[in-house]
Amino acid sequence: MKNTFSQNLATNPVIKQTNTSVRNWMSSPVISIDSYTLLTDARRVMNTNNIRFLPIVDEGKLVGVVTRRDLLRHDPSAMMRSNWEQYVGIGGQTINRIMTKKVATIKADASLAQAARVMLENKFAGLPVLDTNRELVGVITSSDLFRFIIENANEFNAAIATANLMSKNVETIPSFANLLEAHRIMGVKRIRALPIVDDGKLIGIVTRTDLLSADPSSFASKHQQEVSRRIESTPVRYIMTSKPITIFSDTPISEAAKLMLDYKIHSLPVMDHENKLVGVITETDLFRMILQISL
Repeated sequence: MKNTFSQNLATNPVIKQTNTSVRNWMSSPVISIDSYTLLTDARRVMNTNNIRFLPIVDEGKLVGVVTRRDLLRHDPSAMMRSNWEQYVGIGGQTINRIMTKKVATIKADASLAQAARVMLENKFAGLPVLDTNRELVGVITSSDLFRFIIENANEFNAAIATANLMSKNVETIPSFANLLEAHRIMGVKRIRALPIVDDGKLIGIVTRTDLLSADPSSFASKHQQEVSRRIESTPVRYIMTSKPITIFSDTPISEAAKLMLDYKIHSLPVMDHENKLVGVITETDLFRMILQISL
């Protein structure tokens, strides 16, 4: 997917303000867990607080992070939960089994552009924020970057149009394609969402999170090959989000950011006024915009 964003920078206004440090936009106080928290409890913390990124802190020291995607990779699908003994065994695992130990962090006095660069280059959901004493003081996530765009709507909307920021060469998949094919396309194209198109009409969207939610746990799949094959052969229509949230190509950028923030989504199909799919805009596009415009 390509967009024409970089072609429009030269004549666009640049945001100039002093309130662009991570400290001013990070989420604080920090919701965290320790490394001996059970996977089931970690998932409960994320669901209760509607977050997808958790720092792991032992005795006041940051020792790792875990994301919702990490938990989904190790969470039994609905089909696997029919085997109660196996389900309980997986849920009894502790978070130190799956957490990321080599943690990328950012300083509280760094700029949002620096945070956006790290998140963009590493596909991170968030970054722990450290003060000058390397104490954990907050986290900066995609939601915080969306808020920055929304609160600077005039500048961002003047700087770039949705039609120029969106990716126009859109990968799509029909509703009868199976989950294995969706996995393959996302892996090859390095994308996180696939619009579902039948007979030229957008009828849904499937995301990497949807696929991970349907997959059997990696703890269990090695012993459940038949279940894995059955899940992989399932058509995407059974797990897709029907009637996805969309925007028009002339929708302001700040409105796209607001929809992503409000609905906790990370991509939006872009339609023309004849209801034809003409592009996709993702949080990656918004991160790139912050990186190139905000400083």
